[in-house]
Amino acid sequence: MATLIDVAAHAGVSVTTISRMLNNRANVSEKTRNKVMASMKELDYYPNEIAQSLTKKKSNFIGLIVPSAKNFFYSQVIEYTEYYAVQRGYKLLLCISNHETAKEVDYFSMLKANKVTGIIIASRTQNLQDYLNIDSPLISIDRIISPNIPSVCSDNYNGGELAAMHLLQKGCKTLAYISGSADLEFEANKRFIGFTNTCIANNISSPVFLDATEERFFSMDYQEIISGLFEANPYVDGIFTSNDIIAAQIIQYCKNHNISIPEAVRLVGYDDTDLAALCTPAISTIHQPIKEICCHAVEGIYHYSSTGKVPENCVLPVSFIERETT
Repeated sequence: MATLIDVAAHAGVSVTTISRMLNNRANVSEKTRNKVMASMKELDYYPNEIAQSLTKKKSNFIGLIVPSAKNFFYSQVIEYTEYYAVQRGYKLLLCISNHETAKEVDYFSMLKANKVTGIIIASRTQNLQDYLNIDSPLISIDRIISPNIPSVCSDNYNGGELAAMHLLQKGCKTLAYISGSADLEFEANKRFIGFTNTCIANNISSPVFLDATEERFFSMDYQEIISGLFEANPYVDGIFTSNDIIAAQIIQYCKNHNISIPEAVRLVGYDDTDLAALCTPAISTIHQPIKEICCHAVEGIYHYSSTGKVPENCVLPVSFIERETT
């Protein structure tokens, strides 16, 4: 593998000249620059951009920290963030924490050491603000971590309202909501508040509530809690879930127990990930604008790093997508 010394010898210039050229620290003639670039190409040499960032005290990298890459929501966050980062001339450093606080803290240290332009975080770790000591712009998505950290979220409360109104309009009387980690401080908990308030406002009893816990969120195995719902509430006729994965597993359960959807039970998910349209029957769901959330986060990093102006918190609207489960 060619080194900077090899390129310098091939181009007939000093290592210092090449280093200054790559870091834009000195004027280099067009003739010299062309010779160096030609030598780099011939020797198949690529500059170490992370090493350059340490010299320049900045880089063209954006860090993205997510708790999982298996979850459909986070896989789309990764895809869209990378897309918009490239549009702005950035490269993405992807960090998957697997919901381990120590790993997230290590990632922050690594990203800070490599002088990233900014960090976008989609974390479920509690008390995370205690570990966030970084000079680079930081933006949280789908969660408010701290008043000092800008965030981009969807309108979770309205998502709950839309789900409740649709089920009520379809004639549902006995409603249920399956959540994830309701005891933790997440913006997603507002989905249940909007759902419940709408039921009460329409003279319907508060929905049955089931908390799926963090362990189930990361294992994506909800069959036990779904079974418990139907065993304890055999007359439930409308279900709202905090994500499309739970809704998909309800479809599996109903199929295995001869419960017809939507005739016996109507079902609404949340997120509108690719999974929702691929299921049979296809899932009616609340469309969370994941693409726009990621775009807004990348643009926030770009303008923050360019102007020093901290982005304001942003709440993007959601919408109802009706498919076959209602």
